[in-house]
Amino acid sequence: MNIRQGCVFSFEDAIKMQPRSRLEVILATLDFKVIIEALSKDDKEQHKGPNGYSLESKLNSLIAMRVYNMDTFTELVDRLTQDPVLRYQCGFEVFGRVPSIATFSRFYCRLTESGALHELFKQ
Repeated sequence: MNIRQGCVFSFEDAIKMQPRSRLEVILATLDFKVIIEALSKDDKEQHKGPNGYSLESKLNSLIAMRVYNMDTFTELVDRLTQDPVLRYQCGFEVFGRVPSIATFSRFYCRLTESGALHELFKQ
């Protein structure tokens, strides 16, 4: 009879033991309250479809896209799909689904039209 040993460390524990990545350092220094408040207000006014992914996770993903020099949303979704560490760093479930290309495209349009990025830049 073979008895399988359980995991000694959880995924979160294993990530915490690694040195912090450049993305984690950048995300830790930025304050997104202005952007999240502006987009949350828009969500209440223009709610369409299910509310599946957090605004902060999608915003973190767009920053990761710039940090890792990804040119398209397709590259971003492919990387998020294949890399559980990046998914965790962005705030998505490690073994869950990630937003589609269309979701990121719509979110990027909302973000640029809201003017919240200008406010963040001024701060």
